[in-house]
Amino acid sequence: MPKNVAVFFGGRSCENEISVITGTMACNVLRGGPYNVYPVYIAQDGAMFTGEALFDVASFRGRERRGFLPAQLCGGTLYTVRGKKRRAVAEISVGLNCCHGMGGEDGAVAGLLDLNGVANASPGLAASALFMDKCLTKYAAAGLGVRTLPSFRVAEADYARRGAFALRCIEERLGYPVVVKPARQGSSIGVFVAEDRAALQFSLRAAFAYDTLVLAEKYLQERREINCAAYRAGGQIVVSPCEEPKTSHRILTFADKYTDGGKGGGDFPAKIPQIIAERIRGTVKLLYRRMQLRGIVRADFLLGGGQVYFNEMNTVPGSLAWYLFCKDLAGFQSVLLSVLEEGERDFSARAGKRLLKSGGVPPARPGGGGAGRAPSPAGGAARPPLPSARSMVPFLPRPRANACVCPRLCVTISEQVQGKEHRS
Repeated sequence: MPKNVAVFFGGRSCENEISVITGTMACNVLRGGPYNVYPVYIAQDGAMFTGEALFDVASFRGRERRGFLPAQLCGGTLYTVRGKKRRAVAEISVGLNCCHGMGGEDGAVAGLLDLNGVANASPGLAASALFMDKCLTKYAAAGLGVRTLPSFRVAEADYARRGAFALRCIEERLGYPVVVKPARQGSSIGVFVAEDRAALQFSLRAAFAYDTLVLAEKYLQERREINCAAYRAGGQIVVSPCEEPKTSHRILTFADKYTDGGKGGGDFPAKIPQIIAERIRGTVKLLYRRMQLRGIVRADFLLGGGQVYFNEMNTVPGSLAWYLFCKDLAGFQSVLLSVLEEGERDFSARAGKRLLKSGGVPPARPGGGGAGRAPSPAGGAARPPLPSARSMVPFLPRPRANACVCPRLCVTISEQVQGKEHRS
């Protein structure tokens, strides 16, 4: 049976057009390999499309969308939709997420694949959502002992009520200059460097235009930005050499990344001491392993004052960071195939786990009481009946004799066999 891969790109994001470049690149690199490739474009309004035209990036220029077939993914099958009729295109074996930013990289595509029972070759829902949020990223890094720059989180609702207090906290804890950025955006969108209070107020207002949560972070003087990517192949984590992108600005801008030469600029490998490079690569491997990542990711770091700071994790890096692993795109197909195979293996491992199927809520016992019904609060309506011990226990590891299965229902092995229940 032929295998089919759906490559998702676009998304309800400010980075939709950048995702188109990544997605069409991945589709064409995979074409001609062992997988049948189906491009799936998600427009900024959430509409989903497929079709042969989506292989060509030129199809996305202008406002006309010729050859874009309305589509949906249902029950693991990709359909084209015309009016009230739909036609099955292919049963999808595995999905590759190339959506940058919110509505894709944040776990939305991972959730779509999970609900449809389709293997995912990209990071899962939990890791995607966590690393999309720069504030949560810092919490996770701190838990793993990974150094990050001092920062202060500002929610839009809190700032509206206590803006002066937030400004004072930022000034006292971080000082100037300070970097202000939306917590859940990428590609340097909405990022500013503030030198004083007036600039800080402007930067916060501008950042709130893109997100309800903003991160203020200490600006590192004489900073150097270092990138390092990783993926898993054959059960082993492969880590790229370090790269140092260049910029003439105080921070990397959208233009630096995409319109002024794009990816692959700067020094590769980065001209940094070997001990620093190995420390960065070791941190990337640590984050990949401990956060149970999957697929291709890219971690961004900052160097300054003799220290290495973890900045953020891109779970869907631009053009999937091919330039950090291969000399040309021809060699990138083997990387993508390894990622797809790992996604299928992970899915098979999870699919082999037991699913405890419910037999429905057991009926109340005659007389309104008994083991099938929970105690009623004084003067209140009866609570729904509790699940039967028989329906809950059989697929769990056998407990020790007299061991509690849960706080409200204690079942011993002998009583399971005899079909008895007792309250704890």
